[in-house]
Amino acid sequence: MRSKIWRSMALTAVLAVLLFAILAMALLYGFFTSRTERELDHEVNMIAAAMEGGAELSALAATHPDGRMTLVAPDGGVLFDSDAEAGEMENHLERPEIQQALAEGAGGSTRQSDTLGEMTIYRAIRLEDGSVLRVSGTQKNVLGMVLQLIPAFAALIVLTIVISALASRQATRRIVAPVNALDLDHPLDNDVYEELSPLLKRMHEQRQRIDETMTALTAQRNEFAAVTSNMAEALLLLNARGEVLFVNRAAERLMGLPRAACEGKYLLALNRNFQLSEAMETALRGANAEQEMEINDRHYRCVASPVLDDGRVGGVVMLIPDITDRFLAEKARREFTANVSHELKTPLTSILGYAEIMQNGVAGEDKLRQFAGLIHAEATRLIRLVEDILKLSRLDENRLPGDRRRVSLKGLCEEAAARLEPEAARRGVSIRVEGGECALEGSPSMLSELVYNLLDNAVKYNREGGFVTASLEESEDGARALTVSDTGVGIDPADQEHVFERFFRGDRSRSSEGGTGLGLSIVKHVALAHGAKVSLQSEVGRGTSIRVEFPA
Repeated sequence: MRSKIWRSMALTAVLAVLLFAILAMALLYGFFTSRTERELDHEVNMIAAAMEGGAELSALAATHPDGRMTLVAPDGGVLFDSDAEAGEMENHLERPEIQQALAEGAGGSTRQSDTLGEMTIYRAIRLEDGSVLRVSGTQKNVLGMVLQLIPAFAALIVLTIVISALASRQATRRIVAPVNALDLDHPLDNDVYEELSPLLKRMHEQRQRIDETMTALTAQRNEFAAVTSNMAEALLLLNARGEVLFVNRAAERLMGLPRAACEGKYLLALNRNFQLSEAMETALRGANAEQEMEINDRHYRCVASPVLDDGRVGGVVMLIPDITDRFLAEKARREFTANVSHELKTPLTSILGYAEIMQNGVAGEDKLRQFAGLIHAEATRLIRLVEDILKLSRLDENRLPGDRRRVSLKGLCEEAAARLEPEAARRGVSIRVEGGECALEGSPSMLSELVYNLLDNAVKYNREGGFVTASLEESEDGARALTVSDTGVGIDPADQEHVFERFFRGDRSRSSEGGTGLGLSIVKHVALAHGAKVSLQSEVGRGTSIRVEFPA
């Protein structure tokens, strides 16, 4: 602003000086020319009068050294010249001032001389004897005056520029000071130049619109932050260069970095997962992409969508939900399906084999009864397997029976012990039930399955002459616990974390005894359905203890 004011003031001043110079030179040129002409007219008349009175022209020329005097005969011959030899000068009859003087009695003319920047003014008068007296003088022409006045005008222009600079600085300071003191937060409260009032009014209106917009944007941002911060899925917003613009809390956990460390960085500099990179590159090319990936032992599905602006990709939205549970469930389903197929195929193969032998008549009459018994045993095992699978299916789908009522755990233990007594006696195993009633709210059928499977496993994997003990405990706060211990073969430490998995059998040598491998899995699911916690302690060769703790 200061430079603009200075340039304006300096240009105005210089133009004013130049205009003044032109006008002054025009006026001065006319003034000096007129004065010189008047002086020459007066001088030629005085000299003519002196000559008429008998004065010698040569003597008169000596008294006027600044002018040039010439006496010309009527025929144009030069009779006398104060600056040159008369005989050497050319005929002057053709000179305008001479012709005018001969014709009218007086004449005058102006001619540029050979001297640069000067002109010569001539005045002539006819004398009584017919000769013509001519007096001349020099005068600066326009170019000469310009050249003569250039230094003065140059100095004046420089002085003008300096004064303009000082004046512009002061003017700028006085103009800018009130502007710098403006209260932009309250434009209408300022007492400043009247010319700024429309601007301040527009600023006030614009500020009101900005405040309203900012309020709306803040509300939208807070709403967006509240929604995204509580999302379970990781959300990332990228620009067209693949740089992170926004991450929510789930994305912070996924990247292992706070938002401030993520935003503004290239995504692949934060995480070099190949599937993540491929999804981003596909979206930046304008196509939707889905990729499954594993990060930090967790499984994720990345859905990347391009943000299009007039057909061009302006950014990418990446939504990355955690599908670990679904992945594990799908893996368990596949394993379960494979295990079910295998477990169903084994008894069916045996049944089919015995049936073919019986059908072909290969076996004798004494073997038919034995084969029928084997077919019955395998069919029974098959039915038990199907029943256990259906139970687990109902538990997985939370299709719990609606027979919840108060149940005595001790009563359930005694019923299960009675049902297992023949099998325990055959193996030489003793079953004991200790503790109080331990009554609780639950499903009798499901809790009966839990107790029966625990005792059945304890009997099945015991040694001859061993013991099975069902201990019941009840604490003062109302919590109850059932502990089933045996003195059997125990479980290898490497297998202990898998015993509650479906179809898992720690002792493969006993898998032919009719177990389905689903008993402890049913125990775990029934316990979870009742809010209970299951724990296991076992030592190879010394036995196993499984504890189920029910909350108060």
